[in-house]
Amino acid sequence: MSEGRISASASLQSSVGVTSAEELAEKYQKLFSEFSRIKAQHSVLKKAVRKEQVTNASLQEDCKAKEQELRASHQQLDLLNFHNERLTKRIQSLQDSGNAKLSTGWLLGSTKKEIEKLKASLDARSIDLTRKIEENEKLHKELYEVNSLYTQHVNVLQSNISELEKKKEELQLELTRSHMASEEALSTMRLEKREVEAKLEETRRELQLTNALMEKNEQKLKEDDDVLRAELNALRQTLLINLGLADGAQSEQLNTLSEKMDSESNEIIESFRLLQNNTREYLNSLKENKENPDLSYELSLKVKNSSQVWQKNLQNLAIKFTSAQSKISELTTKNEFLVKVNETDSSKVSDLEAKISRLREELDKLKVSSQDLNNNNNNISLSEQSSTKLNNSVGNSKLNSNEFNESILKSASQSDEVKEESGPSKIFDDQNESDDEEKFVYPVNPSIEPPVNENKESTAQAASAKSTLADDDDNNATGNGIAASFLALERDMSGRKDDDAKQRENLIKKHYECKITQLTEQLQLADGKATRFYKALETMQSRLAIAESKNAKLQKELAKSNEIFAEERKNHEKSIETMQKYMTELSDDKAKLTNQLNQLKAGPSNRAM
Repeated sequence: MSEGRISASASLQSSVGVTSAEELAEKYQKLFSEFSRIKAQHSVLKKAVRKEQVTNASLQEDCKAKEQELRASHQQLDLLNFHNERLTKRIQSLQDSGNAKLSTGWLLGSTKKEIEKLKASLDARSIDLTRKIEENEKLHKELYEVNSLYTQHVNVLQSNISELEKKKEELQLELTRSHMASEEALSTMRLEKREVEAKLEETRRELQLTNALMEKNEQKLKEDDDVLRAELNALRQTLLINLGLADGAQSEQLNTLSEKMDSESNEIIESFRLLQNNTREYLNSLKENKENPDLSYELSLKVKNSSQVWQKNLQNLAIKFTSAQSKISELTTKNEFLVKVNETDSSKVSDLEAKISRLREELDKLKVSSQDLNNNNNNISLSEQSSTKLNNSVGNSKLNSNEFNESILKSASQSDEVKEESGPSKIFDDQNESDDEEKFVYPVNPSIEPPVNENKESTAQAASAKSTLADDDDNNATGNGIAASFLALERDMSGRKDDDAKQRENLIKKHYECKITQLTEQLQLADGKATRFYKALETMQSRLAIAESKNAKLQKELAKSNEIFAEERKNHEKSIETMQKYMTELSDDKAKLTNQLNQLKAGPSNRAM
C-alpha cells in the first residue's frame, strides 16, 4: 500500500512538472516567434529608412545640379541676348552705309544734310544702346546676385520662421497649460468659496438658533426663579427633616456642607441668602413701617440688586453647565472613538489569535511528525538491536553445531558401520552448513539492496537445516535446540524481508525526490530564460519605437525639403517669366526702332518722288 501511494504521488508530481515544463516550452516558443518577427520588422524598417536616406541625398544632389543648370541657362540667355543686340546693331549700320553709298550720287544737298543728321542721331542712339546694353549686363549681374542673396535670405527666413513656429507652438502649449492650471485653480477657488459660503450660512443659522435658545433660556430662567426658590426651600426643609437635628446642629451641618461645596455654589447660595434676607426685611418694613416710604424704597433697591447678582450667578452657572455638557459630548465622542478603536483592536487580536491557533496546530502537526520520526528512529534502533541479537544467535547456533558434531563423532566411535554410511554425508552437510553460515551476512546499510544470491543461499541453508533436523530428531536432544535456532533464523529472515521492503521504499522516495529537484532546477532555468527573453523583447521594442520616431522625423524633413524645392522651382519659374517679359519688351523696342528707321529712310525717298 505504501509503495502504491508513493508511486501515485510521484506520478502526480512528475505530471505536474511535465505540464509546467510544457507550458514553459510553449511560452518560450511564443516569445522566440515574437522576437524573430520583431527582428524581421526591424530589419525591414532599417532597410526602408536607409533607402529613404539614399533617395533624399540623391534628390538633394539633383536639386543642386538643376540649380546649376538653371544658372548656366540664365547666363547663356544673357549672352545670346547681348550677341543678338550686337548683330542687330551691325546689320543696321551696314544697311545705313549701303543706303548712303547708293544715294550719294543723285541725292540733293538737303537730303544729304538730313542723312548726316540722321547718322549723327543714329550714332548717338547706338552709343546710348551700347551704354544701355552695358547697364543691362550690369543689371543682369546684379539681378543674379540679388536672386542668389534673395534665395539665401529666403532660406534663412524660412528657417527662422520654422523656429518661430516651433516656439509659437511651445508657447501655445504653455499658454494652454497655464489656462488649464488657472481654470483648475479658479474652479478650486470657486468650490472653496461655495464651501465657505455654505459654512457661513450654517454658522449664521447656528448663531440664530443659539440666540433663540439663549432668549428662551433667559425667559425660562426668569420664569423659573420662583420655582427654584420654592424648590430650594423644600429641599432645605427635607434636609432638615432627614437630618433630624436641632437648630445649632443644623447650622453646624450646613456650615460643614457649605465648606465642602465649591466657591461658585457658595457664591450662589450667599447671593440667594442675601436676596432672602433683603426680601424679608423689605416685607417686614412694608408691614411695620408704612409711614416711612424712603426706607422701603432703599430696601427694594437692595432686593433688586441682590436679585440681579443672583441672576448673574445663575447665568454663569448655566454657561458653565453648557460648557460641561459640551465637554461631556466631546468625552462621549472620544469614548465612542476609543470603543471603535477597541473593536478594531479586538478584531485584530482575534485575527492574531486565529493565526496563533493555526500556528499551534501546525506546531502540533510538526510535533506529531517529529514523534513519528522519533518512533521510526526507535524502530531502526530496535531493528539494529535485533540484528545484533540475531548475530549473537548465529554465534550460539555455531557453538551448538560444534557440540552436535562432537556428539556425532562420539556416536561414530560406537558404531563403525553407521559411521561409514552416514559420516561422509553428515560431514558434507556440516561443511555446507559452515559454508552457509560463513556466507550469510546481515545487511546493515539501508541504502544498498540485498543481492539475490544471499536470498538463495539463505533458502538453501534453511532447507539443509530442515533436512539435518529431520535426520537427527531421533538421535540426540541437542538437535531440538538447533531446530529452535533455525526457526528463529527464519523469523529473522522474514523480518529482514520487511526491512528490505522499507529500504526499497526509501530508495524509491530518494529517486523521485532527486527527479523532483532536477525538474525544479529545470523550471527555474526556464523561468530565467523567459525573463531574459522578455527583457530582450522590451529592449527591441524600445529600439523599434526609437527607429519609428526617427523614420517619422526623416519623413517630416523630406516633406519640408520637397516643399522648399517646390517653392524654389516656383521662384525660378517666376524669374524666367520676368526675363521673358523683359526680352519681349526689348524686342518690341527694337521693332519700334526699326520701324522708325524705316520711316526715316522712306521719308526722303517720298519727298524725292
